[in-house]
Amino acid sequence: MQEHLLNTFAQLSDVLQIELQPEFSVIDYEGQSFIIISIESDDRFTIRLNEVDTVISGFDSTKLFNIKNAMRIGFIPIDGKKGLLGFGFSYCDFIFFDENDFCFVEFKLNAISSAERAIRKRRKEAISQLKNTINLFDDKLAKSYAGLNLEAYVCTPEFYPRLDASWRELAQDFLEEYGVPLFETNDKICK
Repeated sequence: MQEHLLNTFAQLSDVLQIELQPEFSVIDYEGQSFIIISIESDDRFTIRLNEVDTVISGFDSTKLFNIKNAMRIGFIPIDGKKGLLGFGFSYCDFIFFDENDFCFVEFKLNAISSAERAIRKRRKEAISQLKNTINLFDDKLAKSYAGLNLEAYVCTPEFYPRLDASWRELAQDFLEEYGVPLFETNDKICK
């Protein structure tokens, strides 16, 4: 899959990261997704920013996407200044792939309202960003994902209701339209 992507996106070599840790986390920092290199304390973490390991304050363990049981992951930030697609049209935050799955991920962890209408709006916004990204990759890759299973993730705050009727309806519609399972979780356990 890596070669297929490199042949399709000229600038991919500038953003593609290969991660070999069995467990790691991804965080959104200033509108960009980064793999956390290390967690220094309850308040500080390290990311690689402009090829320099940088310690950042303000660590919040509830605002992570965690990848577990990994062997070799290809990580591509999509949105943001250093993302594959940069700022502009609304795409998901990052994608990652291993030998089994190709995953699209959108962060919606900064929500502050638990009102049902606000939750539904944030979920729909996230799904729209995932759809835009899937459509672009389907077009660029001619829907050829090297036999990998496609998955999509919406990362939401802990206070969002999980698997409620509203979410199940959105996930079912997404599956019917794209043939891609949609999950509302902040964790991926690789096979």
